[in-house]
Amino acid sequence: MRRDEREVRENIIKAAMRIFSIHGFFKAPTNMIAKEAGVSKGLIFWYFRSKDELILEVASRSLPKDVIDECLDEKLDGRSLLECVGKKYMDKYRDPILKNLLIHTMASETLYQEIRNKIGEICNMYTRELAKKVFGSDSSIYRVAIRTFLGSLMCYTLRTPKDMKEDEYLELLIGIVYDRLKNNRTT
Repeated sequence: MRRDEREVRENIIKAAMRIFSIHGFFKAPTNMIAKEAGVSKGLIFWYFRSKDELILEVASRSLPKDVIDECLDEKLDGRSLLECVGKKYMDKYRDPILKNLLIHTMASETLYQEIRNKIGEICNMYTRELAKKVFGSDSSIYRVAIRTFLGSLMCYTLRTPKDMKEDEYLELLIGIVYDRLKNNRTT
């Protein structure tokens, strides 16, 4: 795909993200996305065979897989890896478009096997990999600790506490999930 084609495709995706975040995946008409992107409806279907294919692309981008990958690529471990994931997660979902898309994506899991698989990959494969890098083991207690960490980040994102700043929340969360577990050293 040529550079200008990639730019048009990316522009369509960004427009779809904005429209889907407001109207949801199923109530947003394709012509509204085309208008937002400044392209014809037919051009959308040139790049995406169906609305479902566009939904899957947007849904995939809304999940935190990229956040985890970026932190794993930095070759961090232990507390530093949790800090990286936590900060990048909070940064990503501070954007209201991505926050709304995450909600729409989670709600669409039952309708799309591909979304269900991607969420399962985060909850299973990535949880296992993070546990190994953070704790040096992927035993069940460490996998549960990572799931607790990721779930708590999601809760913070969906319902940000008014009485706690991001950095304070993240520090307390890491203290509970990592510091206490490492001090008790359960395998």
